[in-house]
This record gives sequence, structure tokens and C-alpha cells, in this order.
Amino acid sequence: MLMIHVGLSATFPTIAIPPLLGTVESKEEEIFHFTPEEASWFGSLAFICTPIGSILSGWVTEPIGRKNAMILVNLPHIAAWLILHFATSVHHMYLAQPAIRGILTSSAGVAATLGFFIGYLLGTLVTWREAALVCLTIPIFTVVAICFIPETPLWLISRGREKQAMKSLQWLRGWVDAETVEKEFLELQRYSINSSRCNPCQKADQTCIHPPPTLIDKLKELTRKRTLKPVFVVTMFFLFCQFSGMSGMRPYLVQIFQAYGVPVNPNWAAVVTALLKFLANIVCTIGVKMLGKRPTALVSIAGTAACSIALGFYANMILPRGWSSFEKHDEVPGNGIFPMIMFFSLSFITSIGMTPVPWMLLSEVFPFKARATSAGLVAALYYVMIFISTKTYLDLERGLGLDGIIWFYGSVAVLAFVFFYFFLPETENCSLEDIEIHFSTQKLTNINIRRKSCDHVSEKIETVAENGSCRYDNKGFNKD
Repeated sequence: MLMIHVGLSATFPTIAIPPLLGTVESKEEEIFHFTPEEASWFGSLAFICTPIGSILSGWVTEPIGRKNAMILVNLPHIAAWLILHFATSVHHMYLAQPAIRGILTSSAGVAATLGFFIGYLLGTLVTWREAALVCLTIPIFTVVAICFIPETPLWLISRGREKQAMKSLQWLRGWVDAETVEKEFLELQRYSINSSRCNPCQKADQTCIHPPPTLIDKLKELTRKRTLKPVFVVTMFFLFCQFSGMSGMRPYLVQIFQAYGVPVNPNWAAVVTALLKFLANIVCTIGVKMLGKRPTALVSIAGTAACSIALGFYANMILPRGWSSFEKHDEVPGNGIFPMIMFFSLSFITSIGMTPVPWMLLSEVFPFKARATSAGLVAALYYVMIFISTKTYLDLERGLGLDGIIWFYGSVAVLAFVFFYFFLPETENCSLEDIEIHFSTQKLTNINIRRKSCDHVSEKIETVAENGSCRYDNKGFNKD
């Protein structure tokens, strides 16, 4: 439900901007309106506020736990939806929009795109004010639902609450008995013990007797190459993702469909794109399992480039020069079938891998000690990138035209394909330990992660859990 709410909040500008801008007929008389500049601010303003929360999220979730953090993050969302429903001016819209963005870094793309679908569907059935009221129910139900789930086992182990951690793991695995999850629980213990040791004790392969790391120590962990390398890879993934495909166009999607003259209601066209995103994320889960993250991402990026370039050629040859999506058009050249197919294809192909894969990487490529901080930092950069891509869309369209901006997005996708062909490792079926050691010891151009024997690991679990030592994984940190 958390990710459904993320999708709903992301789609709200798409359904609110067209009637307030006047590019489509409103279902009710509006008491205020947007200028194009105000619309671009409304579509992007939330993302520039979110990085603060993303950076703080690592420090907030560690002391209070993931469960309590997920409950707290819904409270400002409830207030924001109420403000949006009762808004009487542009300033009210600006005030509420930043609060409805989540601090979540999750790979639950299917749920998020379901939120996109529901949000766009609401835009076709009710007014944007009524849509805000419907969206209000999601964070309320989410808070209630989270109260019935346990805290994460790894966090509980890190706080010395082993009994609760075991019960949590049993619950998460389907209310199984302790014997069923004993091996997994011992491995989590070993991983937590080893990760909690300072770097000198890790390198000396001994039990750590030093005090807990300070804030300065945690910041220093961000400068180590086992952290910097994955930060660079995931940040570049988010950068390429935001400046190719449909990310920058999302708040203006309905009016863009209207400008291209798609032969269906633009609101329903947006619903179809969300449905295709939802289906593509399901395909992504299958593709990643069968092929791996790297092939899935490369196919998605190549398809994104092809669709974007094809759309650019259509806009260049069919639409008049100076044609703008921020103006209302009663008649549009062409029948609009080709751009509709290309937009639908673009929505599907980007969601197969280019959009969900970096979130998958975010949850697995960072070392344990710096995971919360690194994930918060990269998520903050991601939202800054969304702000830039959505806020600059109006200026880029005015400067480059509808054909030029989509060609620009296609060119970025081509650069992304080249970059990830050489720098994106395959992390599927690799343990967190394997990934951490890889980024500690290997060059960025080495995209093959060496997997250790699971049997060898299981033989050592009992010894490690007892004495906190690890004789077989610290060699990966000797060069760090």
C-alpha cells in the first residue's frame, strides 16, 4: 500500500494540471488556474523538497526501526491530501504537493505502477479534488495495516533482540516453525555481527571491542571505494532514467497526448500507459529471474532509445514548427495512431527494466554499514534529478520543440546503453556479501561478480555467530 500511495502521489499533477491549465475541459468550474510556468512548478516542486527527507531517512530508520518510520511517513501525506482537496489558490497546491512524496526506497515497482494506474483512472472518472479525497484513504489504511506487521529481522538482530527477530523471520516466511528458518537466521546473525565491526577489526579478523561508530565514522564510510563505486553506478542509472523515456513528461502527459492528437481521450490514454507500466513491471520480475538484471536493463534501454527517436521523427515531419503541448489545440495534423503506439510502447519498454532495475540495485549494492546513509543520499539525488527533468521540460520544449526534446531523450538513452554495457554488473543470484566484496576489490569495468559457495558459508555459520569472527570474507576489504 505504501508503494501504491507513491504511484498515486506521482500521478496527481498529471490529472490536476490539464484542467487548471485549460488544455482540456474541466469537469467543474475552477476557482483558480495555472499559467504554464506555475504548472511546471507544480509538476516538479515536490521533488526538490524530498531530498531532505531522503538523506535524513537513513538516520531516522536506524534508531526507530523501519516499521515505525513507515507509520510516521504517512502522517504528512494525510494532511497534504486534505489541503489539496480544499485548495482555493495556487499557493495551497504548492504547500501540499511536497508532503505527498514518500521517502521509500523499494523495489516494489508493481505496486507503485498499480498506484499510477489508479491515479490516472481517477483522473478520468472524478475531478482532481475528488481524486485527492480518494487518495487520502490510502495512507490511513496503510498506517492501520503496518501496525500488524513485525519489524525487520536484521534491524532487531542489530539491537540484540534475537527472540523478536526469530519470530519476525518466521512471520515473514509464512508463519513457519523456528527450525525451518534456523539456517537463514544464523546467517543473518553472522552478517550482522561482521558488519557491526569496525574496519580494523574486520581486517584483523577479530571480535570488535571498540565503541559504536560516531556520525563522523559513518560519513567516512561513504568515502570508501566499496561505497563510492555502487553509489556512482546507481546514481548514473537514475540520471539516465530521468532524462530519457517518459519521466520528464509525466506531469504533462495528458496535454502531450492532446498535442500529438492521439485518437482516444487523452485521459484514457494516460490510463493505458499506467496499465502497461503495471504489466511491464510484472514482466520485469519474470525477466530478472530468468535473464538477470543486466540483460533486462539493456533491452529496456535500447527499446527506450528506439521509441523516443521514432517519436521525434514523427513530430518533426507531421507537427508544425512551434507546436506546443502547453496550448489547447482543436485540430491536430495526422491521425495520431503512430505516436499513440510509440507512447504506449515507450511506457511499456521503460518499465520492463530501465525504471525498476535501479531501485532493485539500491536495495542490494551498498555495504551494510553505509546502506541506510548511501540509499538516502542516492534517493535524494534521484529526486533532485526528477525536479530538474520535470521543471526543465517546459523550457526544453520551448527551445527544442516537441521533436527536439524527444530526440534529446532518445540520445540520452543511447548514451545510457553504452555506459551500462561496460559498467553494469550482474547482481542477480549474488549474496549481499558477494556484491560488497566485488565493489571492494574489483574495477568498475569488471562486471562479473564472483559467487562464493553457499555450502562453505553454511559450515561456518555456527562458529561465526558464537565468536563474531569471520575468517572467509574480510579479505575482500584488505585493499579498502
